[in-house]
Amino acid sequence: MNYSISPRLTLLIIAAMFLLPLMLAWLMYSGALNFEPASGRNLGTLIKPPVLIDWHDMNPVNQQKDTHSALTTAADELLEHWVILYPVPAICDAACQQRVSSLRQIHRAAGRHQSRVRLALLLDDTSTGETAEMLQAMYEKFTLIRDPVTNLRKALAAIPVGAPGISETTGGIYLIDPLGNIMMYYAADADPNHIRKDLKRLLTWSKLDEQQ
Repeated sequence: MNYSISPRLTLLIIAAMFLLPLMLAWLMYSGALNFEPASGRNLGTLIKPPVLIDWHDMNPVNQQKDTHSALTTAADELLEHWVILYPVPAICDAACQQRVSSLRQIHRAAGRHQSRVRLALLLDDTSTGETAEMLQAMYEKFTLIRDPVTNLRKALAAIPVGAPGISETTGGIYLIDPLGNIMMYYAADADPNHIRKDLKRLLTWSKLDEQQ
């Protein structure tokens, strides 16, 4: 049996092949069609708008000497870097220590990008020197900080609880860009691989800290 397609139908098929991608692109641009490839989605919760902080307000607990033998400040250590921030509870129990350990693994997994990333542990005002020593012993590259004027804690409190994916503002983990913007949030029990994958994507595509 011989089937034939009329010239008009052929033209319609060719026209549809050209016009359909244009129509889909316009729908996505206009917002009428919301599509985002799974590989491009953030695994953490994007904070909109980002909350700006100032590292100069922080006091370092583990002051270190730089190449000029001067004590570094928290700003010296954290400015112009991607920072993973974890507010440590007053008593860092087994669950807390597990989270801290997972942050160490995330930093190690950054490989050649390790110098672009800092791990900041925000200590509770009532935490003891023993807690600080224990945390520092877990990983020498942790930056332990305190918030004497509470500006950082106020910034965390300004993040809207109840927004999609955000259920708390004290026990979670935060990703901060090199400009000092708190831009992403992860629940305390989030999969560490989610943080690692988001960070890897940002380090690959971002130029905010390319001078480092």
